[in-house]
Amino acid sequence: MLIPPLCNESRLDHQARLSTCHLETGHPGPHEDARGETWEPPGVVLERLRKTWGRTHRIAWTGSLWMATAYDRTSHWRTEIEPTPDQLEERLRTRAKAAPSPIPRPRASGLDATEPR
Repeated sequence: MLIPPLCNESRLDHQARLSTCHLETGHPGPHEDARGETWEPPGVVLERLRKTWGRTHRIAWTGSLWMATAYDRTSHWRTEIEPTPDQLEERLRTRAKAAPSPIPRPRASGLDATEPR
């Protein structure tokens, strides 16, 4: 009897312990570890975080940590790095002065914003 290969996608949980998916490779839906805890695939989480915070921060997944870097170079807390996306969002919410909003891009000198370049 052949045992199908395991997914082996991993993540850090809230206590920064490594959890590895024990489901078969190519499984549908969320990943699940041996304790029965589930988590979304990183691509899904990254898309959601970018949709929420992408106007004010560059969001990245390093393969083991979640990172947000503020576009505003004068921001007191420019970079946040957390082991879980939930912790990253909580940190961004507690440090944000207001709800995420777009940062206006600087205009090129001498050009009107309505003129084609």
